[in-house]
Amino acid sequence: MFTARTPASQHLARLRYISYSSRLALSPRRSQSYNNQGFTSSYDPNQENGRGPIFSNKASFGVPQFYPRDLKRRVDDYVVGQDRAKKTICSVIFNHYQNIRRRQHHEIQDQRQREKLQRQRYARDHRDLQDREGYSSSNRDIHPTPSVDDFYIPEDANAPQRVKIDKSNLLLIGPTGVGKTYILETLSKKLNVPFTISDCNSFTQAGYIGQDVEACIERLLIEANYDVKAAEHGIVVLDEFDKIARRETVNGRDVGGEGVQQALLKLVEGTKVTVSVKDHRSSRPPPPPNLNISTPGYGPTGTTPSATPGKVEQYIVDTSNILFVFCGAFVGLDKTVLRRVAKPSIGFGAEVRNHRGSSMSSSQEILPPELYSHLPHQPPTMPVDLSGGSLASHGGGGFTPLDLASPADLQAFGFIPELIGRLHNICALSPLSLDELYRILTEPRNSLVAQYTALFETYPSKLYFTRKALYAIAERAAKNETGARGLKMEMERVLAEPMYDAPMPYVLITEGCVKGTEKAGYWGKDGRLELERMMAEEDQKGLGQGPVEGGFERMREAGQSGA
Repeated sequence: MFTARTPASQHLARLRYISYSSRLALSPRRSQSYNNQGFTSSYDPNQENGRGPIFSNKASFGVPQFYPRDLKRRVDDYVVGQDRAKKTICSVIFNHYQNIRRRQHHEIQDQRQREKLQRQRYARDHRDLQDREGYSSSNRDIHPTPSVDDFYIPEDANAPQRVKIDKSNLLLIGPTGVGKTYILETLSKKLNVPFTISDCNSFTQAGYIGQDVEACIERLLIEANYDVKAAEHGIVVLDEFDKIARRETVNGRDVGGEGVQQALLKLVEGTKVTVSVKDHRSSRPPPPPNLNISTPGYGPTGTTPSATPGKVEQYIVDTSNILFVFCGAFVGLDKTVLRRVAKPSIGFGAEVRNHRGSSMSSSQEILPPELYSHLPHQPPTMPVDLSGGSLASHGGGGFTPLDLASPADLQAFGFIPELIGRLHNICALSPLSLDELYRILTEPRNSLVAQYTALFETYPSKLYFTRKALYAIAERAAKNETGARGLKMEMERVLAEPMYDAPMPYVLITEGCVKGTEKAGYWGKDGRLELERMMAEEDQKGLGQGPVEGGFERMREAGQSGA
């Protein structure tokens, strides 16, 4: 049973509602007080504005994980010297893979943009279909039949205009044994990218006996474990590049020189190479030769079914993002550079000295140091003041005439200008000095002293070198002019007898042992004190001589690593 409201009660209820509404209007809204909650605005996930509620609006694809100086710092642990070459190589490789990361980021953004436009177009077409009458007529209006003769593709105004960065290939010039390929091998292990070295001596023009230039791409694909995407971002090193220079032949066409250069043009610029790989896992062993010998119960041998050939798989590799590095000694190129540079210096006051019979190791100070002032990565100890005399006191800062090599010099050496124009960075490596040869024996992680010390520990023996012995090894290696490879030859010669006489608990190599006036010293298990006494005596005799005083402590640490 309901009781009817009196006019007085209705008026009282209306006053209560009006007072509550006024208080609600005057009080601050709770949904607007975001200042005390750590954020000042709302975030709608349906709006694609490129940012989240707690992220800044950055249009980048992330900070690089490393920089050229970080790569050089890692290479310094394994390679001694060649600072200018290491800086150039690290910068080229860093920029190459930064360009790849940037391109991949743009491809992802463009794909998302295309998908967004497709969704918007589908929603707009769907609304139009609902508004119009007759599905077939509206469908013909929305999706017109493309014309066969319409070859012009209109430019999409919504598509962003990307800046395309071309890759920069690298040419390394330097005498043998200075670390051209070793620097690249060390960097490839740190970058974890497919890396391959191909010898240009075996390349010939297509159709002749030898390997085609596409064989380097096949090797890169094998190194990438047949992963095409990984192979397309790899590094190809073409060693002995100077051996394919154009040569004058009287028998016919130069198929191993200029023909190979012509074949390298499209490969270096960027093309799609088809690599055919035969799957040997599904093939049977080859049949025995047909000797026409009958076996009882089996018939003649020649009726054996032939082996089924394996399935041939084809891989298409795009070389547009593959970094090509060319290496070569270029023997005689320094004389071409000297002839070109010496022309304005002929006559009275010429600063170019006589260079007859000079080798690459001694041609460092032939030219005045002012000619090298425009080169990048100047040594910090060499001021770039052309008026003062302190610049000449440094002997050019370790530069050689190869640092002044120009495209004209390479063309005179025997290379076509089309291929030279695709080599954007030319870097020359300096010959190793006596101090650098000494440091190679002890400083790197994989130094020769550490290698042979670890080898003798397997006998088991403990191998020691005196400071003067290592300096004598570096001197003999410098005379061979074969770079760091000469150190390996001298170490094998010096340690030939101790290796044969193994095992001996303690083995000591002195300066006389290196020069051939003494034999290597052997001691038993109780001869540790006598060995240390002899080492101290020879070190005291050679105090103040040798390359660097601090090198003795480094040598002692490396030589006594097995103690």
